[in-house]
Amino acid sequence: MYVSTIIDQIQANLNRSDATDTLVLRWLNEIQHRICNIDNFSFMEKTTSFSLTANTRSYSISSNIDSKFKEELQLWIEESNKKRILTKVRGVEAENMFIDTTKSSKPTHYWIWSDSVYFYPLPDDSYTVYVKYYAYLDDLTNSDSEPNQLCKYYPNLLIFGATAEGFHYFEMSDKAKEWYEKYRAELEVLLRRERKRLHANIQNPRIRLRLK
Repeated sequence: MYVSTIIDQIQANLNRSDATDTLVLRWLNEIQHRICNIDNFSFMEKTTSFSLTANTRSYSISSNIDSKFKEELQLWIEESNKKRILTKVRGVEAENMFIDTTKSSKPTHYWIWSDSVYFYPLPDDSYTVYVKYYAYLDDLTNSDSEPNQLCKYYPNLLIFGATAEGFHYFEMSDKAKEWYEKYRAELEVLLRRERKRLHANIQNPRIRLRLK
């Protein structure tokens, strides 16, 4: 469903002249971001690559991977058309590796800290690293387009959630609760489909509606 059509439907549900396009779009993006925080869904999955430079250990995630990066799935270097997967390290192990600042070779390990990804050993040459990861969806804009799979396959999830947000904004708690229940039902549809698609054991998320 086009974003412009989704906005029109939310405004019809709210039936208020003060539910402007700007407000509705804000509620839509709040709901979309909340959905992306519930789990790592298949429609958030992306793949990209970037180059390592000799003697440079750390690389900005927002600059080299994605400014909307959420979590990585896998990093690898391709050799003779084969993937050599890099091993992720954490905590003390990462700190110990970082102390060894002089060893240089083709990287075998990586770790993530803040907005940067670090490699060990220190790259001794230029290498291309491929990254499979999850990213937050781009913010919606009022347009005659379907910019993502939520709009295309789960428009009611966005419509019901943003309608609930609208009634909450206008301090109509009973209506907000009513639409929130519809939103929860649509969310369960998404979760069931993702379980079936990915054969994943997704636990019941903790979802709260902000009510005064």
